[in-house]
Amino acid sequence: MSEETPRLPEELERYVDKPYGGIFGDSVRIRIIEEIVADPYRDYRPKDFEKMFGASPPTIRRVLNDLTALGLLIKDSRDVQHPVYRPNLRSKKIIALTFLAYAVVDDRDHTKLMDEAIWDYYSKVLKEEFEPLAIATTLSYENTGRTWRGFSDIKSITEESCILAVAEA
Repeated sequence: MSEETPRLPEELERYVDKPYGGIFGDSVRIRIIEEIVADPYRDYRPKDFEKMFGASPPTIRRVLNDLTALGLLIKDSRDVQHPVYRPNLRSKKIIALTFLAYAVVDDRDHTKLMDEAIWDYYSKVLKEEFEPLAIATTLSYENTGRTWRGFSDIKSITEESCILAVAEA
């Protein structure tokens, strides 16, 4: 039993091979960005991009210098003749571009890749930072003339733990 691949509307076919579905055009810069977002754990050399995109060495150097200045790449110049570039995995721009890459696929294929990526990012990166703040705001409240206070080490609060409340007269 085989599923038929849905046909892409004709007006969108011209954007299929363009980075980010054609949102940013089709330049060497955006092709390099697309490549580093697609494989963020790889080391890149200028020669790699020259071969991939057929661009001249000066064009590649200029784009890599710009992306380094923008914080998307980190340049390792230990070998001055053959520098290595790595995606800056701490850059929120790289993270946002990753979400955008998923969004393009989602819109085209009616999937939920971006939603899953955002949930994964929240679960692994943001949850620990934001959940204790939300919990901390509920540790003390007044009800029927009594003050209720929760006792818990905020850092140890997890989904499985509970807050003990004691009434003060």
